[in-house]
This record gives sequence, structure tokens and C-alpha cells, in this order.
Amino acid sequence: MKEQVLNRIREARAPMTPRALSEALEAPLPEVQEALDALARAGSVAETRKGGWAIPETIGLTAARAGFQRNGTPLATPLGGGPTMTLIPTGATRTMPGDLILVRPQGERCQLNALLQRNRETFAAYVRVEHRAPKGSPKRRAEIRTVATAVPCDLRIPYDVVLTGDLSFVKNDQIALLRIERYPEMNRPIYATVERVLGNEGSLPALMRAVAEDHGFATELPTDVERESASMPEEVREADLAGREDLRSVLTFTIDGATAKDFDDAVSIERTERGWQLGVHIADVSHYVRPGTAIDDDAYLRGTSLYLPGLTVPMLPECLSNHLCSLMPDVDRLAVSLFMQIENGRVVDHQLSKSVIHSHARLTYEAVNRLFEGGESDIAPEVRKALFDMRELSHVLRSRRQARGAIDFEIDEPEFVLNENGEPEEILCQPRGEAERIIEDFMLAANETVAALARSVELPFVYRVHEAPDSDRLMALEAFLGSLDLYTHIGPQPHSGVLQGILEAVKDHPARDVIRHDLLRALKKARYCERPLGHYALALSDYCHFTSPIRRYPDLVVHRMLKLMLEGRLDSAGRMSGRMADIAADTSEREAAAVAAERQADGIMAAAWASRQIGRKFDGVVSSVTGWGLYVALPNRAEGLVHISGLDDYYEFDRERGRLVGSATGTVFKLGDRVRVRIERANVPLGEINFELLPPRAEPPATETPDAAFGQET
Repeated sequence: MKEQVLNRIREARAPMTPRALSEALEAPLPEVQEALDALARAGSVAETRKGGWAIPETIGLTAARAGFQRNGTPLATPLGGGPTMTLIPTGATRTMPGDLILVRPQGERCQLNALLQRNRETFAAYVRVEHRAPKGSPKRRAEIRTVATAVPCDLRIPYDVVLTGDLSFVKNDQIALLRIERYPEMNRPIYATVERVLGNEGSLPALMRAVAEDHGFATELPTDVERESASMPEEVREADLAGREDLRSVLTFTIDGATAKDFDDAVSIERTERGWQLGVHIADVSHYVRPGTAIDDDAYLRGTSLYLPGLTVPMLPECLSNHLCSLMPDVDRLAVSLFMQIENGRVVDHQLSKSVIHSHARLTYEAVNRLFEGGESDIAPEVRKALFDMRELSHVLRSRRQARGAIDFEIDEPEFVLNENGEPEEILCQPRGEAERIIEDFMLAANETVAALARSVELPFVYRVHEAPDSDRLMALEAFLGSLDLYTHIGPQPHSGVLQGILEAVKDHPARDVIRHDLLRALKKARYCERPLGHYALALSDYCHFTSPIRRYPDLVVHRMLKLMLEGRLDSAGRMSGRMADIAADTSEREAAAVAAERQADGIMAAAWASRQIGRKFDGVVSSVTGWGLYVALPNRAEGLVHISGLDDYYEFDRERGRLVGSATGTVFKLGDRVRVRIERANVPLGEINFELLPPRAEPPATETPDAAFGQET
């Protein structure tokens, strides 16, 4: 009904009343009104003053998400893309970060028209409890009263907070999860109660929990989810095997990180006369997580698992994610298995089925890489043979992907080595090895094959799409490369292979990491969509996420649709068609929230590491140039600011060429410059590091190791 109502309003030349919509669609008025209310809450339609309904843009309105600058200035970011605008509040209503709002654009500013939906009911904060004596007579001063306030951990919340209710279980300066009782209005604060304590101020594990909660990832399960979890079976039951292909005798195994617990993909391989038969076996989460259950509702709200340093917040309860749905070795597990017949790097045929598998080994990336490098290994001989076959096939798949122009950013993510208190001792940036690439290549092939299958049968689906970049962003990228004396013509609509060619050309450039990140920023963000729009970076017409239903909700939906197809229930699948757009939009937002949370958590951990390195000197690369200074990235990806006030000259910011120019000395600082810095200070809760710029030092002697060049100067 929502889809029908929305399409009818789009087709109309003027706003339509609910009664007119009811008559045009021959649908009951209450159902039409319910659909309108739901569409309005999502910002898809808006009501006019005369009671008609229209698409917001046709009446001068835009749906947006509320946000704030650090100084408290309210902002609005349009849902459909476009520049962020300064938000002008109207009336008593005050927004919170992430609120869904309707605004009336006025150039670079916009006026709040309506608050459609609050984004949060809770937030993390530092509790401040004071005991005050009232002014007046000595008798009154003896009447000590308690004043409880809080300071939000999320700096995007610019309001005062007053605590009410029971405070007997919380101490001063603890970090607590607060539940909003009354949202801010005009000059009134937020009124909130303490729901539970997250930890003590200064505790990094507590800060990680606060980051998760502030981005909508509850660190505790709701009561109804816990109740359903307790009723889950301990192991696969005989009745669960009905209608499944028995693959327990097929040599199958998993390859994951050393600390992984949720194994949602296993692989198998067999050589054929003309190539390989590759098996990708994915945990059948949808067998246990059914629509309409509390577990499913909670998983939908989360959208994805969240991985922060020292803290994993799974999308599903651990009885499923780490046990019943995890493809652990030496136990039977339910799966959805895809066998691909591959010749010359192309999938020429495939077979998809519901299955039961029995993983023969739990391998780690480290152990497999060690095997390929000729090191000692206790991997069984038959598994070793399969691994070398997989490496050979992986190279063939990768060569074909590179030939079609897929972009490989090769950005190493930082990994924090934590002590028993959850504090970072070290930051590592390990490059991907052959084992990681094998799994990546196989999962890409499976995702493409499944997406092509879904499109061929017109199955209601959630695709993973990545649209071509905007020409203005590409022009900015071209100018950026020119500022580094890397002159190249990109053009307004380049094939993805052109951008991959740039990455290949700069792989030995000192600013290669900065260039990779800037190129990544020039592209649009990948998202979920109900339509197969293709994937620009992978140079694919068809793509989806099928391989991680334990930790991504879109994959779970994909499994449900595929199983309806396998069971011949396309009518039931068709009834889901209207939900795909909502699922795609909502899960895209949850993915963005997870990315923001992970970025914030990494910043906090990097600052915590830097707080132990005060005074140490490092070589780094200028990663960003602004009007207030230089951002410098260290080899371990920790990034900090050299403030402009600490430089040895008066510097002017050349915005067009992205550089700082000294007025007296003519010294120029630009992206990619190698610099020497000393860690001056670090603000851990804010995730900020400050550097002092040092004179460059002489080249290290030939006997000095590369790592020593980035260590403490002696």
C-alpha cells in the first residue's frame, strides 16, 4: 500500500487528499491514511496546509538528517544527497543528532519545517553529581540538596542535561546510558534518567560502549530477545535436515582471523576437466531467524554487527552468531551452498541449494599465509592441497577482475593490540596476505553470481550498488593530483579502470596512501538498493551481499528471498517486493552509523596510544591541509594536527591548490609532504592528537631498519 500511495502521489500534478487517494487506488481510507503516516515519518511525503499530500521537493521542502558542528551550530544533511546546510530552528522544537526532519532550503541555510522522527531515545554521558547548600540562613544552609547533571559523550549533542529519577546506583564521573524523558525545547535542557552504568570515566572499554550506544548499537539485548535466545536448540536437529543436500562428506573448511568467533562462510574446491568447481557455503541464519520474531526485529534495528577495538556488538545473539549458526569445525551446520563451475576465470554454470555441511578445519589467515610462505604448518595434507588449488584459482579470478578495470584500493586498516585493561599497546597495519585475498576473491564471485541469478528471475532483492562518481568530484581529484605534480586527464565519465590505473601509477609514490584515500573520497558511497544499478568500483553489472548473514541484515534478506525461490514460492517472494526499498534504505543508514562509530572508536584508541607516546618523534605524511593547520598521518595510521599557530611563519591557506604558504619564507606545505613531528598532547575522549613540527632529519643510515626510521629518535 505504501508503494501504491507513493507512486500515485508522484504521478499527480497537485497535492492529493487521503480521500482522493483512496478513490484513485480503490483502497480503504484507513489503509491509505496508515500508509501516508508511515511515508511521512520516513520523509517520503509531506502534508500541505490544506490537507493535501505531495512529494516534499514539489512544495519546496527537503527531507534531511539533523546534525551539529562542534560549536553547537545545527546542520541539516539532505537524505537524497547534496551539500549540508546550516539549520535555522523555528518555534520551540530543537533537534538531536540524526533526527529526521523536513527543511525549507534557502541557499546555504535552511529553515526547520517539521520534526518527523526522533533518532534516539538514549545516549551516553558523564554523570555529574553535586551537593549544594542553598543560600540564606544558617538553618537553610544545613539543608544540603543534590543536583545531578550530565555531559554527553557525543559532542554532537549541544544541550544541557538534567538527571531525574533514581541515582542511588550511579557515582559521580561515571559514564552511564541515559534515557530521554523530555527532549530539549528552546532554552530548556534535556531531562533524562539513568538506565545503566557503562563504566568509569577514563575507562577505554566504557568509552567503547558509549560510542556503540551513541550510534544506536545497544550493548545489551532486550528481554524478549534473551527469552527467544534461551529457546534456541543447542545443536542441529534431525528434523532440520529435511529437504537439504547432504554435503557433510565434501572437504570444507573456514579461513578467518585468529580472534574470529562467527564463521559464516566456508569453502571447498574440486578440479574439473576444464577448470574448477568452487563451493561457497554460507550459514543458513534464516532457518533460525524468522520474520516477526523479537530476534529478527532487533537484528533489523541494528542492521549490522559492530566491531570496535576490544568490543564486538553482534547483530544476533551469541547463541546464534558464535554457536548454532557459526560454521565451526567437526559439527553439522545448516548452510546455503553455491557451487560455481569456473573456466578461465568465468562462472559458466552454478548450482544453489539448501544444505548441511560439516567443516573439516578452522584455519586462520596467519596459518595459511605461513604455509604459502614455506613456513611450518600443522595443516592436514588434504587441506594443504585444496589451499594451493584455491590460491591458483584466486589468481585467475583476480586477473580477470583486474582486466575488467575493478578498483583495488589496498588500504591497510589499523589493528589495535590491547592489554588486559583494554588499552592500546601498539597499532599494527598488516597488509593483506594471500589467504585474505583468496577469501575475498571467492566471496566476490559468489556475490556476483547470486545477484545475476536474482536479476534473471526478477526476484525481489536487496542489491549492493555503487554508482559512478560525479564529474565535479573527479575534477577536484584531477586538481589534487596536479598539486602533487601528477598530471593526468580523468574526464567526466571515466571507466573504473582509469582510476585503477592511477592507483597503479602511484604505488611507489611517497603520498600513495593519501592519494588512495582522496580517490576513495571522490567516489560515491556504496549502498543497498532494491534495483540492480551495478557496482562501479568492482566494474560489475550485478552485485549483492550474500556471504555474511550472521553480521549483515541485507545478507539475511537475500537468503530469505533465495530460499523462497528454491522452494518454488515466488508468490510469497513477490509479496515482499514493496519492503525491499525500505530495507535497503534502513540498512544503508545502519551501515553508515557503524562506519561512523568505528571511525570514532579508532580515533579514541589512537589518541590513547599517543597519550603514552608524548615527546616521541616520528616521520609522517601530510594527509590534509586546512586553514587551521596540517594533519599528519603516521605509518601506523594515527593522525594528528600541527596547528598553524605552531608553525615558524605566518602561513596563508591556498584553498584552490590545497596548501599552506609561508609569507616570509615562502615555505609550502601540501598533501603528501614527508614531515617530522613530535607528539605534543592527546585528548583521548575527543580522539584528538596534536603534533609539533620538527626540522627534517638526515636520511637514516643504511644499517637502520625501516621500522626504526619511524620510531623514537635517539
